Amino acid sequence: MPRIALLLAFPLFFPATFSHALDIAVVDMTKVFEAHPLTDAVTKELTNDREASRADFKEKSNALKEILQRHQELIRAGKKTEAAEELKKANEAEKAIATLRTTGLRDLEENFRKAKNRIMSEIVKSIEAFNAEGKYALVFDMSSSSSNGLPQVVHSPGATDITEEVIAFINKQPSEEGKEKAE
Repeated sequence: MPRIALLLAFPLFFPATFSHALDIAVVDMTKVFEAHPLTDAVTKELTNDREASRADFKEKSNALKEILQRHQELIRAGKKTEAAEELKKANEAEKAIATLRTTGLRDLEENFRKAKNRIMSEIVKSIEAFNAEGKYALVFDMSSSSSNGLPQVVHSPGATDITEEVIAFINKQPSEEGKEKAE
């Protein structure tokens, strides 16, 4: 008998031991993430950071334009030494803008990734707590996609969708950040 068939038949021989062992649940992790209490706050914080970065970029770009305009005016006036100084300032401003574009953008993306991972980690812990009694042998994320873009869970007849129950469970629990602040 193939191993998988043996594993599936095992609960038939010992039903009391495995009464819920093969119950399967699915959860829409995207929906749970969007409904998580921290998601709005983190999104607002990251949006404010992005807006501040854009404002800084605009300010530096405008400063560069002014420097280049002064440079052109000094060249027209025949003041080559002063024009050369303005050109040095322009080069420094361009470097600052380039750094802001690369490093600033990378930092924003990294902050978003960390925040998302923190929330997702909290969601996973909440699902583990929700299923602490082991009602479900497996809980699958029905919102995820495979590397070829197809859904990971293609068809799940008989699986219980616990998305709304998980959201309600999470909303009743104090968040990890709330626990850290209380300590």
